[in-house]
Amino acid sequence: MKLRTQILFTVLGITFLAQAVFGLLAYRQITESRGDQLTIFLQYLNREIAERLTLPGNVYVSEIYLEELRQKFSTPNSILIVQESENILYVAGDDHDVARLSKYLNEAYADDDKHGLIDMDGVQYYWAISQLPDESYQLVMLEPAGNEEIMIATALRFRLIVSGVVILWMAIWASLLLSSKISKQLDAKNEELKHLALHDNLTGLPNRGLLAERLEQTLLQAERSEQPFALFLMDLDRFKEVNDTLGHQFGDELLKMVSSRILKCMRKKDSIARLGGDEFAVLLPQTDYKGTENCAERIIHSMDEPFSINNVSTESKVSIGIAIYPEHGTTADALMQYADVAMYQAKRSQSGYAFYDPSQNIHTIRRLQLMNDLKDAVGNNKITVYYQPLIESNNRNVIGTEALARWRHDELGDISPDEFIPMAEQMGLIKLLTFQVLKQSLSDLSSWKESGFDIGVNVNLSTYCLQDMLLPEEIDSIIKNHSISTEKIEFEITESALMHDLSRARKIIDQLSEIGVKLAIDDFGTGFSSLSYLKNLPVDTLKIDKSFILDMSNDNSDTAIVKTIIELGHNLNCLVVAEGVEDQMTLDSITQLDVDILQGYFYSRPLPADEFHRWLISYAES
Repeated sequence: MKLRTQILFTVLGITFLAQAVFGLLAYRQITESRGDQLTIFLQYLNREIAERLTLPGNVYVSEIYLEELRQKFSTPNSILIVQESENILYVAGDDHDVARLSKYLNEAYADDDKHGLIDMDGVQYYWAISQLPDESYQLVMLEPAGNEEIMIATALRFRLIVSGVVILWMAIWASLLLSSKISKQLDAKNEELKHLALHDNLTGLPNRGLLAERLEQTLLQAERSEQPFALFLMDLDRFKEVNDTLGHQFGDELLKMVSSRILKCMRKKDSIARLGGDEFAVLLPQTDYKGTENCAERIIHSMDEPFSINNVSTESKVSIGIAIYPEHGTTADALMQYADVAMYQAKRSQSGYAFYDPSQNIHTIRRLQLMNDLKDAVGNNKITVYYQPLIESNNRNVIGTEALARWRHDELGDISPDEFIPMAEQMGLIKLLTFQVLKQSLSDLSSWKESGFDIGVNVNLSTYCLQDMLLPEEIDSIIKNHSISTEKIEFEITESALMHDLSRARKIIDQLSEIGVKLAIDDFGTGFSSLSYLKNLPVDTLKIDKSFILDMSNDNSDTAIVKTIIELGHNLNCLVVAEGVEDQMTLDSITQLDVDILQGYFYSRPLPADEFHRWLISYAES
């Protein structure tokens, strides 16, 4: 039943009920009023009787007197009764059957009322009783109610019908107006809820649900018209870094501006949707390869201009994956999956956009599996810590080790850190992983120290860790739980991590320095950065990237670069580490340049803790 009908019937029901109640109350009020009138009249007769009638007295004389009063003051068919304690003494009127009158009056007196309505053999009478001056006697009057009842009923019926028609007419209009207003409000609310259910709250764009509906409609149209269409899946490059660095409010504003720019690159019949986070989708009906490429290039070029938000300027690029119907897929699920595969291909190649390539599908399936399993591995502390020694150049003593995360997958075997570390960063697991490596390495250092090897440890810090202002406090708490001096701990940071947000990174690094830990710049020489941070930051060590060390024997330019870095480091009172020392020739060449610390396969590959301990023992004995 519709809402309007429900409201109408409800109002009508309430109206009819009210009419019935009001009618009953009116009838009772009139009846009560008639009894009150008789009572008042009896009080007047009381005075007359008290003056002329002696109680008890002569029955004949008393009844004649009562009859005179009845004829003088009452109606022809009324009855007057004088009684003593409910026993009738005198009667005036047509009905002189004392036994009959006593029976009905005694039933009426049972409710202790002073007046009311009784039925005597099918004839209704109003009755009223009043105490005479001599309290042992009462005066009772019976007044036929027949004509009076008809008049009352007729009057009430007429009034109820008239008022009922008026009230009913008003109720119908009120219910129609009310239901119309409520229906409009509900319709508006339903439309609003439907819009919210199918659109993104932040950007106002269609969401994943509405995209799925439009994709199905486009598929049906394409099947009938035999025309191709394209599906884009895209996300913003390094959006998480922007969000973590500048805050979620900044990230939300960036998403709004990005969606606005994408909209300007599309036709009216095209659709754009926000799937969640920084991921968007674009549906291009009736579009071939050429039209698809043109749209993708327009979107990419629209991102060239920096975004300015609250006087802060930032760049944002997109990676677009493209799937074409029917060449790449003929179902909505297949097209979504293949566009996602193509998007990761575009990210890896940094080409901006890429069409689906079936040969890349296996890599994406592997990536999805690894991302799912990595969460379990980090959560259950399944990442192993390996160690590679750091050798002092002048006396060849082991002064420390670099802690390196390693992951052996149950099905896929060893997974390279170059593959799973970026995943951990993308999934927000890198901080937890870093703390696990730090705790394990400090525990192993304590064990080695007890066996006579008092060395230090280097732990890598990710770009994402350097955006967390709570990092120094949490690291300090971890160190205090182990009996290792802070001077034995050094954190390695890449140049690119520093330059991502130097001002924020500097605050964190300064706090780490106050704790007492050391700082090393890893892969030095490969980053596009200013040397000013070496002057302003508490840097203790420079680690020359191994790409320069490996080719020193064959490339004089690499030798010159390495020599320059060593001299620069020494001039800034920094120790210099040469990574990638893998053979005797490289060792001889680098030691001639006065490097401080050596690291590479020539001494040892990264080893798990127990093997590294045995290596320490063996190296000390050699």
